Amino acid sequence: MDPAASIRKLGFRRWYERQLIDSHLALVTCLLCGITIAALVEEMNLRDFGWRPAMMLAIVTGALALGWFSWRRYITVLERAERYGQRSLCPQCQAYGRFDVIATGLDETPGDVASAVAPLEAAWLRVRCRVCGVAWRMPE
Repeated sequence: MDPAASIRKLGFRRWYERQLIDSHLALVTCLLCGITIAALVEEMNLRDFGWRPAMMLAIVTGALALGWFSWRRYITVLERAERYGQRSLCPQCQAYGRFDVIATGLDETPGDVASAVAPLEAAWLRVRCRVCGVAWRMPE
């Protein structure tokens, strides 16, 4: 689910909390893969190559791939949450995370979308504060 739909459904504070939990779950997965790799590489003996070292090598390869994808997910989800979290404070009344999503979209300038590191980096939300009614665009 995209950030706008999730924020509309859950509210910003719950969405932000879930994003942090999701990203740190990916970090824990990455660390567990690292521990698995270290343990299996220590036990692996390639001199007597048979089914056991072959299985260990296959598990190391799988743990390496899973660890890499977990690391990328951790960075992506955490970066997105922080990008939206930095602009979640109302510019007028300073209320944190108390807004409704009015509109969403992508920057229409092709250069902005093409230069974005992640596809969602050019995504924006137009929000309105529930306390004072001021509207602003996030992230910027």
